[in-house]
Amino acid sequence: MTLRTGLRRARRAGSRWLDRHPNLRKTKAIPMTQLLDEYRPVCDEFARQVGVLPDVHPEDFIFRFLIENPVFTDKKDAIGYYFNDGAKSARRLKTLLAEVCEFGDRPIELLEFASGFGCVTRHLKGALPNVATTSCDIHPDAIRFIRDTLGATALQSASVPEDLDPGRQFDAVFALSFFSHMPKRSYARWMQKLASLAKTGGFLLFTAHGHVSRDKHLTQCQLDDEEFFFHPSSEQKDLDTAEYGTTISSARYVLRLAFGMPNLRLRYFHEGFWWEHQDLYVFQVVR
Repeated sequence: MTLRTGLRRARRAGSRWLDRHPNLRKTKAIPMTQLLDEYRPVCDEFARQVGVLPDVHPEDFIFRFLIENPVFTDKKDAIGYYFNDGAKSARRLKTLLAEVCEFGDRPIELLEFASGFGCVTRHLKGALPNVATTSCDIHPDAIRFIRDTLGATALQSASVPEDLDPGRQFDAVFALSFFSHMPKRSYARWMQKLASLAKTGGFLLFTAHGHVSRDKHLTQCQLDDEEFFFHPSSEQKDLDTAEYGTTISSARYVLRLAFGMPNLRLRYFHEGFWWEHQDLYVFQVVR
């Protein structure tokens, strides 16, 4: 199960479950701070198992959705999923950087783009000890949490691609499931912006919903003539859904964009790679 598309799948299943138990729809939600206090020992235990800090921000939308979803009949399972899946993503990134990008064990600088509140971020220092990671997100509270609590380097993102300026470049730029939310009007602009943040010879790695995602989880979505789909809905309720919704972009669509960008060279593509459904793209940046 994925942390984003899988969440939507769980949401649909949870809605069906609630339809069979309508009285539970009237249950008042427990404040997240109260839940975090109550389940702090569980967070401590799962975090200890994977060697990371147990702290979770009350506005962490991934954690919030998991722990409140009735699909998880035991909140301990939801918490375990949060920590274990983040660790798995960090390990996958480690393999890609070492073997596909061929960095091996040498020190590099990484930009983790659209990091959220640190579901994966908290695992990167342990999984990538030779990588200097800078996380980047649109939520100011997420940036403060990553810096002050998780002790990682973080910088503020921007809602418009052209406004993002970290003031430096990186050996690799990684965006996990970011392009599964971008509308057509900003999709190529974000690809070009993130590619511009990679050093010459560096890499842009990202995942996106493709045909496998549609066939497995988004079966009602119809692609247009360019093999693209966008719907203004998202689990992140604080963002403008016109700019951050649900997106499917076929490999043909993505590669057509990339081939129109002279600075990008496709080095690796794996359909349905991440979470067994999101497509993985690895581009090398040339200038």
